[in-house]
Amino acid sequence: MATFSSDKLIWKILLMAALSLLLLIPLSLIRELIRERQGNADETLREVSGSWGWEQTLSGPQVQLFRERTEQEKKEKNEDGLVSMSIYPDRLSYDVDTRTQNLHRAIYEIMVYTADITASGSFLFPEQCRDYGAKTVFSLGLNDLRGIEGAVNLSVGGREYSITEGGNGQFRQQIELDPACFGSGQAVPFEIRFRTRGSQGLYFKPYGAVTEVHLRGDCPAPSFDGDFLPAERDLRDDGFSASWTVSAINRGRPEEKRFGVKLLQGVSQYQQTTRSAKYGLLVILLVFVAGLAVELVGKKSIHIIQYLVIGLSLVLFYALLLSFSELMAFWLAYLLAAGMTTAALTGYFRGILKNRTAWLLGALVAIAYIVCYILLQMETYALVAGTLVLFVILVGIMYFTRDLRPAAPASPQEAQE
Repeated sequence: MATFSSDKLIWKILLMAALSLLLLIPLSLIRELIRERQGNADETLREVSGSWGWEQTLSGPQVQLFRERTEQEKKEKNEDGLVSMSIYPDRLSYDVDTRTQNLHRAIYEIMVYTADITASGSFLFPEQCRDYGAKTVFSLGLNDLRGIEGAVNLSVGGREYSITEGGNGQFRQQIELDPACFGSGQAVPFEIRFRTRGSQGLYFKPYGAVTEVHLRGDCPAPSFDGDFLPAERDLRDDGFSASWTVSAINRGRPEEKRFGVKLLQGVSQYQQTTRSAKYGLLVILLVFVAGLAVELVGKKSIHIIQYLVIGLSLVLFYALLLSFSELMAFWLAYLLAAGMTTAALTGYFRGILKNRTAWLLGALVAIAYIVCYILLQMETYALVAGTLVLFVILVGIMYFTRDLRPAAPASPQEAQE
């Protein structure tokens, strides 16, 4: 086992620590570049959504009954006009089938969807509805009416309508109701069918006394979201299905509640690259410590400038990963960037050390990238796995440096010579 000067070793360690901190500057610049590219992607998503359709939320439906103000009401309110009364469904059921597709703009890929929606159920009209009826309007809220494709077909109480009026985020259609249903306890059935386009998510507000939603889709990575999670769900490689049942007992104010699904592409390449860059300092320190161990064990010296070149190569890996991931699948971009960096550093180690130890350092770089990729895939257990990896590395360093001894001080005779 080689001996060394304690002072020289301490200075080398301090210089390497300072160099590691200095490399945080280019690492932070890489992270800023990732945020900038993510911002560009988000802006592209907003532009595409503005043309295709935004996130959609269905509110209602409801029936509004109108009547003329009485003379007494006109005197009290000091105004003419109509008085309205809103009736919400006693039973409301949504049956929804979604299909996703990817739209391309420049280098960005945006997931959007088309949904075929059938809303059905029934209304119960109380006795006081007999005082209304001068005008009756059926309406259903939808965030972005620009996403509507084709006709909107409505059936209420056995009468068919084709809705052509819309505005302020609502379909509206004047309908005719049989006054005999008011106060009779007779349920008036309805059904509305339409197709809408949207992006990012599809949500529902539970306006029915009992609201049921049956949702199907081909999105590979749905994320159920909102105030209520599905009672049943089935996630498959080719799609998903989910069902909700919400009643008036647990919904609270329906206009303040919503639930549904986010239809996204999963974790974006920018999120994965950001998470990968968080391990940048760990990889740099690992390679530096391994290089120092080679110096101590193999009697080969690595200059501090060479450590700087090694560190910059490790930082450049994340720039390569970012640029490649915008053009191909993340796993392939990671493989390509890691392979290029490992090959370049192995050749550099060969030039510095000129022995087989260079292959060991090159293998260590490859192992570090493999471990980091595994940690990226382990979202839930990344912390415990990363901590165990660090512990194993520490044990390895302790083993290989267990026999190191400081150099004996020179004798007076050797000092004079």
